[in-house]
Amino acid sequence: MLKYVKDALNFSIFRPEPDDPAAAWGQRLGHEKTALVHMGRNSVSYSIIDRHGKVSAGESRRGDPKDVMAELGPLIADKTDNGWCMLSLNTRYVISIEHNLPRKQGSEDTIKTDPRSVLHARYERGKRYAVTHNPETNSSLLLTYEEENIKKAELMFKEHGLQLGRICCGAYVLLRHALTATNVTRGNEKPLSAFYLVCCAGSVCALVQEKDNWLELRSRPDVYDDDLQPLLDIIEPFAERLSPGNGIVLACDEPIAGLHAKLAQVFPGRAINDLTADSFLAELLLKN
Repeated sequence: MLKYVKDALNFSIFRPEPDDPAAAWGQRLGHEKTALVHMGRNSVSYSIIDRHGKVSAGESRRGDPKDVMAELGPLIADKTDNGWCMLSLNTRYVISIEHNLPRKQGSEDTIKTDPRSVLHARYERGKRYAVTHNPETNSSLLLTYEEENIKKAELMFKEHGLQLGRICCGAYVLLRHALTATNVTRGNEKPLSAFYLVCCAGSVCALVQEKDNWLELRSRPDVYDDDLQPLLDIIEPFAERLSPGNGIVLACDEPIAGLHAKLAQVFPGRAINDLTADSFLAELLLKN
């Protein structure tokens, strides 16, 4: 009874539960210190989010995630309240363009719990999915994760006293945001053509949109580190295929030094709409 009264007085009784996926992270754990962890095939990094929502960079280390987490896990647990974390799992995933997926009301939520009902013949056992439908065409963005990889990550965090309140694909989150932020008109009002480039902790996703249509997508995890050339090798083939006047929409989890200059060389004369900000992914996850 005393706990109930205390929770009512500090309003915590009215907040969503920490493990409620339907609520934004800032609503669930906005009054606790938490962490955003990026995990790739050969790297782990983290940022700390304080009780006021301010994000500060932690450490970044390369190596097998299991070995790195043995070192970083206790540090993250010590810097957070009750070990609560978000995980951006940046390896062993696929983002693809699919056509004619069922679009029953709520299908973007249903696919997380009952993917077979949305994907039908496209469904594969041992996978987890997320989907985003193009509101103007019959195409969809489909995120596919290896179930085994997610379970390994969950176990790894649990072993170090960390609680995973959210697992996401950072590149997918950034791509969804970029599409929403720039596609502000509908249908014949002013169809948008653009080249979307998303970079997240070494992962890259590139999408061509022509008059609201999603035409081509390349998505690869674990592409680059300090050397941006592997990233450029992925996007250079698009330079000759983009229609005249199409601009570049850039969204990165953090600003990448030298990337603007590189893009200007690959796509000369094209405007760059850079949505990136410091701690961009963490800020988005706090609000969504």
